[in-house]
Parts: sequence; C-alpha cells; structure tokens
Amino acid sequence: MNKYRVADIFRPNTMPSYTYINRIEKRGTTYETKLRRALQKTGSLIAISGGSKTGKTVLYRKVVPEEKLVELSGAQINSIEDFWQQIAESLHIPDEISIAASSQENKNSKAATNGKASIISMLTASITGEIGSGTSYGENITRKIIRNNTLILKTLIAEDFVLVIDDFHYINAETQLYLSRILKAELFNGLKVIILTLPHRADDAIKRNPDLIGRTVFIHLLPWTKDELEQIAHKGFDLLKIPMPDEQIAHIVRESALSPQLMQENCYNLAMRIKEDGEAISTETVYKSFCDTVEAYQHYKENVQRMWEGPAKGRSRRKEYTLKSNLRCDSYGLFLLSLSIDPPMMKLTASEIHERMTKILCDSEEAPNGMNLANVVKHIESIIKDSVPALDTLEWQNSTLYILDPFLLFYLRWDEDWKHNAVR
Repeated sequence: MNKYRVADIFRPNTMPSYTYINRIEKRGTTYETKLRRALQKTGSLIAISGGSKTGKTVLYRKVVPEEKLVELSGAQINSIEDFWQQIAESLHIPDEISIAASSQENKNSKAATNGKASIISMLTASITGEIGSGTSYGENITRKIIRNNTLILKTLIAEDFVLVIDDFHYINAETQLYLSRILKAELFNGLKVIILTLPHRADDAIKRNPDLIGRTVFIHLLPWTKDELEQIAHKGFDLLKIPMPDEQIAHIVRESALSPQLMQENCYNLAMRIKEDGEAISTETVYKSFCDTVEAYQHYKENVQRMWEGPAKGRSRRKEYTLKSNLRCDSYGLFLLSLSIDPPMMKLTASEIHERMTKILCDSEEAPNGMNLANVVKHIESIIKDSVPALDTLEWQNSTLYILDPFLLFYLRWDEDWKHNAVR
C-alpha cells in the first residue's frame, strides 16, 4: 500500500519536501550552496532576485532555520517606523519591558536563550546581572526598558537572526535610502540581511547607498526550465505510483507558465482526481485538473472585468470587432482574448499580439496595430496597476508585453466565465 498522500507530495502553498528541486545556476553551483556561502561571508548584503513565483522564498526558507528568520514585507513598509515596528513584532519585543528582580534572584537564576522566545529572557538576564552589586540582600528592584532601535539591532545580531525584506522594490525611495545606510553600518557589526526583489530592481539598495558596492552578493534566480518543472512531476507521480505519460507531463508543464507553484498545484489536482476520484489518466482528466486549479484564482475576475471595459469612455463609441465566433468586442476585449489563445506565452511583441488578434477575428476585420495597439496595451497596464498596485502583473516596454504574473495568464486561459460574461 502506498504510504504517501497526495497532500504530502505536491504542496503548492507550503514548503515542498518530496518534490523540492535543488536548482543549479548557470555556473554549475546550486542556489542553495551560493546562499549558504553568502550567509557565511560576514558583512555582506544578500540580494536574491527573480521573477514572480520563481522560488525566492522557498530558497531562503530551505537554507535558513525557521526559528532564525525575521521576515518583513516591503509592501507593508511605508515609513521608517513601519520597518522597526515589523521587526519588533516579529521578535515579540513589547514597547516597554518591566523587569523585577532581587539580589538573591540574581545569584540563583539563569535565563535560557533559544530563538525568538528567548529574547525577554535574554534581556531579563542582562538586567538582573546588573542588579545586586549595590543592593542589600533580598532587596527588590524594578527596572524598565523602553524598546528602541539599538536594542532591536543588538538582539538581531546577538541571536544570529537573518533579516529578510521581501519586495524591497515596493519601499519608497526615502525609506530605501535610510535602510541602505542602516544596513551598511550594521552589516559591519555582523547583521545578516537578505532582500528579495525583481531582476531589474536588484541593485536598488546600491543605488541608494554606493557604499554597498562590493558588499553585496547577488543571487539571481533564472526562470524555471521545462526540465526542472518536469522533475517536480516525475518525482511526485513516481512516489504516488501513478504512471503518468510524458505527453501529459509535457502538457502540465506548458500550462504552468514556468511557475513551480502552478506546476505543484496542477499536479496536486490531477493526482487527486486519479487517486481520490478514481479517474483515468487522460487528456480530459488533465483539462479537468486545470479547471480545478483556476478556481483558486477567482480574485482575478474583477480585475479582468476592468481591463475588458478599458478606460472611461468619452462621447464617441469604440470600434467593435466581429470574431470568428460571430461574437463582438472592442479592442480591449480583443487584446485579452489574444493573450488567452494557444500557445501560452509570457512575452509577446507588438507584431505577435497583432497576429494573435488576426487569428480570432473574422477575415473581413483588420486588427489594430501601431499606435492604436500600443495605446490599448498601455491603458490595460495602467488599469491593472491601479487595481492591484502591490502585484507585478503586466509591463509594456519597447513595444513588447511582459506578463510578469503566471497566475493571470493561467486565469485568462482556463476560466471560461470571464469570456462568456464579457463577450457580447
């Protein structure tokens, strides 16, 4: 009898174990090894960059023990005060600490130190160590400690914590400048810091403080390859004793848009249909699993609707196009539909978008091109950024569209409701 459950093997939302892939960078060193070496190099800032959902979080959590992590979100750091508040909350340091002790307690008590839970004990031990020299036997003394930035930094360094700042690129320029100066000074004192960011924003900290040049270790996670995603499927289905054909694995890889999280989720839903529901291994079952997966991404529905509607209309009506299906839509709907057709692509030039539009239009219709197409794409980019400013989704640069969010592409391809509700 197979001892593994599907939930043990494919884990899209938590740290994978059986299907974890120790990826190798272009020079032949694993990312894990590179991060371990960087953490041993005292005084260095570590910048892990990569596209959305490429495994930045999984990497540092694989290397750094959970009890030694202090994790911050750049999307929630709007000021210098937010930065210190997040650290203090992670370390469970209250605004004020009152410590009562006596000279007798000082002689007999010892404070254990073990991770975040030990911080108050550590402070207690420090204070009670100061009490007693000038007090009578059994005399009670109360000392108050007001939380301050120096105390927080000393705690991070003394307890060998690793400070992780996710989405560093979301932090405003003024706060980034402050943090870059603080980090440079405290790295020298032994502070360990990892920042997570996008590839084209990896050197933000250096731009704010050039003194970090030569003090920063860059770990750039390349996009996942098809071979790496296939390893997830092969490992998992082999352990579950499901003889999955290479053809079906290739199909899952294609639809997962080079996202390990989507790969895990698609494999999970497919395995559940086969193991729990007793369905046969077939293309139809694979399609059903994709429909299961897309149910988790219904939050895109409202944003896609806004993109479909486009910017506020003036007095004149927009031109409508007739599709091969005899349904009609304007240029914004045509653009979204062009993203959803085969093959799934994360990068499209203006000419490629034009070709895709032509494929779904009636022969008598001509797809928008040139400035008209550029305006549509720029308006779409602006709408989605206004809707979800804390999420990297679409980017239009040099007449090329970059789909930064693989989940958005997956939603456009596999959720049928948005098309039925939108197309007239």
